[in-house]
Amino acid sequence: MYKENDGAEVARPFRLCERCGRPTPVSLPQCVNCGAISIQSVVAEEQERVERRYARALFSRATPVTYALLAANVGVFLLMAIVSGGSEDTDTLIAFGAKTNRLLQSGEWFRLITPIFIHAGLLHLLLNSYALWVVGTQVEKLYGSARFLLIYLLSGVGGVAGSYFGQIFLQKPLDLPSVGASGAIFGLFGVLAVFGFRYRSELPPAIRRAMTAGVLPVIVLNLFIGFSIPFIDNSAHIGGLLTGAALTLIIPYIAPGSEGVSKTGLLIIALCLAVVIYCFAQAFQRAKIVHGSVMNSAYSTYSAYGTYRTHMTHRTYGTDL
Repeated sequence: MYKENDGAEVARPFRLCERCGRPTPVSLPQCVNCGAISIQSVVAEEQERVERRYARALFSRATPVTYALLAANVGVFLLMAIVSGGSEDTDTLIAFGAKTNRLLQSGEWFRLITPIFIHAGLLHLLLNSYALWVVGTQVEKLYGSARFLLIYLLSGVGGVAGSYFGQIFLQKPLDLPSVGASGAIFGLFGVLAVFGFRYRSELPPAIRRAMTAGVLPVIVLNLFIGFSIPFIDNSAHIGGLLTGAALTLIIPYIAPGSEGVSKTGLLIIALCLAVVIYCFAQAFQRAKIVHGSVMNSAYSTYSAYGTYRTHMTHRTYGTDL
């Protein structure tokens, strides 16, 4: 650097070679006089090599749970269409496990899990499936299949809880059925948003910057859309987002070189599957036993309006990272 007459610093187009001491262009790694490579170039090249190795080891991991979750969402959607009135029918949504505050208050805690896999309409399913495919594969590669599944389900529960308390805090007049995976998906966004900060000393700078810069605008855009469109339950989005961010501070990721599913990981996957199956079994059993009393009580909130309207919560937009 040198100073012009006005005192401003201007970058030199040349540097002094460490070996021969003569000027050589800054833009070239080698000295044009003696051919020596600069120390800065060696350091930069090594840093790029480390980043490539890290990214290759991390992002070459398989993501079977993400695709299993996509298949589960599609399977539930098709089952709703085959055996009952379809995914936009209120009776069907309630029977399969949609969340309403009234039913949660009556002790049907399985509805903290079941809404994560239910979608109201094909567009709702497609939007959330695309978002899950984009962000789910990234988080599963960072945390491995078992920890990813645990984070996904807990974030989904956080989203349902956010919807529950949002209903109370905002004093919404209608206790409409609430379904969708995007509380869990927002949890995955929360993971990526905090991940770069949490592991800032371990991640190569380029990967850390890419994660933070890529996910924050998506979160802001989706929250803005959620506040702008009345039928989107943004409380669920915020609940999932905060849950995912908190879990990032608690659950460690799997560093490159630590691949493979441990016995503990297999146990976590088995327990998560057991919980999901149990919750849906409870939903189906409850739908048979209490088809009259509890269901009619739950629907009484909407009956004054003549028809039931489906509250398609957790719908996400603009999820392309």
